[in-house]
Amino acid sequence: MIAATSNRTMTLLGGTSKRLFTVGGSKQGSSNLKSLQSGSKVPLSLSQLKYFSSNNGDNRRHPNDGPLDHSYYQSDDRFKDSKPTVAYAKGMPRSFSAMRHEQILQLCVEGSHQARREALVRNVMTVDNVEHDDAAKVVSKISEENRSLMYLEYLPYHTGIAIAGIFGVVSFPMMFHADTVLWFNEKFVTFEVPESADIVIGQASFIFLVLQFVRSQAINLGLKPYGHKILGVRSKRMCKKYPQYDPIFLEWFSESDALYGKLK
Repeated sequence: MIAATSNRTMTLLGGTSKRLFTVGGSKQGSSNLKSLQSGSKVPLSLSQLKYFSSNNGDNRRHPNDGPLDHSYYQSDDRFKDSKPTVAYAKGMPRSFSAMRHEQILQLCVEGSHQARREALVRNVMTVDNVEHDDAAKVVSKISEENRSLMYLEYLPYHTGIAIAGIFGVVSFPMMFHADTVLWFNEKFVTFEVPESADIVIGQASFIFLVLQFVRSQAINLGLKPYGHKILGVRSKRMCKKYPQYDPIFLEWFSESDALYGKLK
């Protein structure tokens, strides 16, 4: 959405963010701005589009943030010979807590669990009116609650890992030790010894391929696998457990958190 303000600026609204574009003072710039409002494609030259900033719509902006969102066309004292200066490098955030809101939200959308945790911490700070350290403790409790009822959901994974491990170990003597193979066939299979080309493992491999194909087609139809399903159930449970906090941050945090173990 594009709208004009009274001080000859153009404001771009997208989601929860607001970006300010300052247009040059020529009549051509004014007509271009009206054209953009009407939806026609009239490009603005670099001399008309002076600055870019992600501020709140007032005149406060870094003079070197511009134009558009591609690069700088004015000299930037934060860089020397296309390299950052020492002073600018010292200001780089060293933790997620040191990042600005828009950086955190961008990383949240990209799926970073640490960024989603930080976003939830800031939401707790806002709702509970507490400092960052106290809010981080609340989020740690939420994280523990997020995994507190997962032991039943773990069971299929634990069972599958155990069975796969057992069969993996047993498969070696069942394939390469003739006495074991003949004994197992006599006691349990009671089948005529097949030709070497008719090994049963070929059929088993085919079964697994068919199951994998069915799973991929189910995903294409929008049917989530078991793991995705329990993540959704868990995130909804957390939203009911903590209704005072923003559900989008709770869902982000819960869905990106590990099913097993702990993510920092």
